[in-house]
Amino acid sequence: MANFFLTGAVTVVVTGEEAPLFPGRLNERGASLTHLQYDKKNVIRFRLSLQDLGLLRKEARQFSGTIRLEKGTGLPFLIKQAAQNYPFFVTSLCFFIVLIVLSAMIIRIEVTGADADLENQIRSFLKKEGIREGAVRFSNLNEQDISQRAVMQIPGLTRFSIKRNGVIYQIDVSAETKKKETLLGNRHLIASKAGVIHDLFVERGISKVMRGEFVERGDRLVTGTKKKRASGTVIAETWYKATAFLTDDSLKTRTGDKKRNVFISLGEKEYKVWSAPFFRQPFQKEENNYSFYFFSYRLPVSFRTEAIYKLKQIQLMETKDDQEKRAVQAARAALMAKLPERAVITGENVLQKRVENGKVKVIIHFQVLENIATN
Repeated sequence: MANFFLTGAVTVVVTGEEAPLFPGRLNERGASLTHLQYDKKNVIRFRLSLQDLGLLRKEARQFSGTIRLEKGTGLPFLIKQAAQNYPFFVTSLCFFIVLIVLSAMIIRIEVTGADADLENQIRSFLKKEGIREGAVRFSNLNEQDISQRAVMQIPGLTRFSIKRNGVIYQIDVSAETKKKETLLGNRHLIASKAGVIHDLFVERGISKVMRGEFVERGDRLVTGTKKKRASGTVIAETWYKATAFLTDDSLKTRTGDKKRNVFISLGEKEYKVWSAPFFRQPFQKEENNYSFYFFSYRLPVSFRTEAIYKLKQIQLMETKDDQEKRAVQAARAALMAKLPERAVITGENVLQKRVENGKVKVIIHFQVLENIATN
């Protein structure tokens, strides 16, 4: 039956006095017959492969009765029927594709637990991540990585949770609670950290410190009045310590050679669609998962791709001074990312350096000018 389905078959009705002998004659010629039935006297019905129609014609020339061909079955007839009704199939396919695309589209982003200002920052961050209303996204969300980046990049954010519910992305966040301002508790400017006063500008209030004076954290810098809060800027020299670790032997970079593996998942089983051998040398692997949704329902079909990049080692011909400079630059860049916008690093001094297990450990002392005044 499997061969009949692939090659196609047709139902033959034979009528005549010699009809009972007709199937045997066809079989002698090498034809394959199935579903042989005797409907009534001198009427026989059977199914014949399309490949044996030539044998049927030869035998029909010597037959005195009538031979009638009825409905055909099998793959060739299905293809013919599909070709005749191709507008319906093409329209159905396009409609299904449109539904899949619409199901992958982000229709709405709901943010809970944030005020208007924080919500704008969150939406700006999500836009950089490719998550915005109207965007089509087939790749799966890496919720943990997105949450970590959000907490690090959005000031005041302590918790970030993202969840996909069909075409809706639900964001739940928690932010630092701001202390309620009171006239008595926040009318003065105090030092947010220890330092030596470098410069100050008092808009309102009475200054309690002078240039060159050392202050501790919590010391009062400017005193406000009963009716007006103190305001101004107090620039002080503060100090930071930073530690940097750098390897001193080699770096790895991509050579440009790339291989890709493609997998398809049906339910819980995964099958290889395309597989490439791994590189012998060191390599880097990146993985992406793509899922399909029908509105809020996830379809049991998904794709996974693996991009494999070949790496090569680059020997660094550096002196110890060059390694120290790289360590200082790395520590300086990391510190600048944490400092306020108008803070300036005015000096640096290497306190300690040593090599441990092939890595350069450098402890650096930085001098920074920044505003330490806060209410």
